[in-house]
Amino acid sequence: MIPLTTINFNLMKYRHLILIILLSVSGSLGSYAQKREFDHIKRQTIGGYNVYFGTLHNHSNVSDGLGTPHDVYYYAYRFSDMDFFSLADHDLWIEPSEWDAMKIAADEFNKDGVFTTFRGFEWSSDVGHVAVINSEEYCSCKAEPENTFTGLLNWVNKTECVAFFNHPGREDVNNNEFNHFTDTPSDKFVGMELWNGRNEFSRYYYNDGYYPNDDKKSFYDEANMRGWKLGATGSEDNHRGDHGNYTQKRLAILADTLTRSALYEALKSRRFYSTLDKTLALSFKVGGNEMGAIIKSDTYSFIVSASDTENEIFTIVQMYKNGKRLNEWNIIELDVTITGEIDTSPGDYYYVKVTQQDGNEAISSPVFIEN
Repeated sequence: MIPLTTINFNLMKYRHLILIILLSVSGSLGSYAQKREFDHIKRQTIGGYNVYFGTLHNHSNVSDGLGTPHDVYYYAYRFSDMDFFSLADHDLWIEPSEWDAMKIAADEFNKDGVFTTFRGFEWSSDVGHVAVINSEEYCSCKAEPENTFTGLLNWVNKTECVAFFNHPGREDVNNNEFNHFTDTPSDKFVGMELWNGRNEFSRYYYNDGYYPNDDKKSFYDEANMRGWKLGATGSEDNHRGDHGNYTQKRLAILADTLTRSALYEALKSRRFYSTLDKTLALSFKVGGNEMGAIIKSDTYSFIVSASDTENEIFTIVQMYKNGKRLNEWNIIELDVTITGEIDTSPGDYYYVKVTQQDGNEAISSPVFIEN
């Protein structure tokens, strides 16, 4: 006899696949597709851009996740409210035919104005995990010369792609994760996860980083203080199959249109932010330049804008300079607009964090001052 606990576990484990089967039998999938296209006509806008929500670091049965690549992209398209999505399966398991299958599945569900997909892989080394998105090829952390972080860096530098530091601190068992950012920074590395799965900012942003005696700088700020120009990201790192429904947290991209080319341009420009609330819109401009920009040192005006389609109240806005809090505004506002002026110096970077009444937060990518 099969234990009841085993039956319950398997039902929970495969509930999204059971849902797909039931909807297919009932003929409801077509109506759901029409609903997705209708629901996604009107977008949140802020700072002159549309706001698109999704995640880029997820897994299928190509590595250690549930569902084929087709199943996974299908589920994200049909059953989530995300605007964009990517797989980033562990490099150790990927075979060339599976890499091709990931592209076929991604391309099938990439629909301009409705849903944008990418393909990626996760370099899964014992010195850290890195998501590489939108590359034509993949590499393995077990094959020379990409078996070191420096080797991966060299590979990324000559490849058309963007890369993200994943769940910083988690793989630092030998005290050398990402070799603690001592390599020459690469402009292909555009972000770092500040949340991962159900682990929120409390683990991956509010931390003491790798280095002692640096005024408790986080992993994120330790990297940016060393010249890496990293934006604020996060991803479900979903292995369960319920993509977009596992959490309410999102990576939010500011772009003109929902197309692969527009979102990729925004990723390369670090025009994105990390949010614990999937309906929170955020803009941070310095001298008219949106988050992620690299600008010359000068005296600039800035503007912070935030809103939420669920009419949630914002209570705190904080601005950070080089990892230290520069200013804080205590407010009770549905729509936030804060302006001011800052004197910048070469090598500085600035970002903002907003907090809502329910405790949800969002962190912008920085605006960087040329060194």
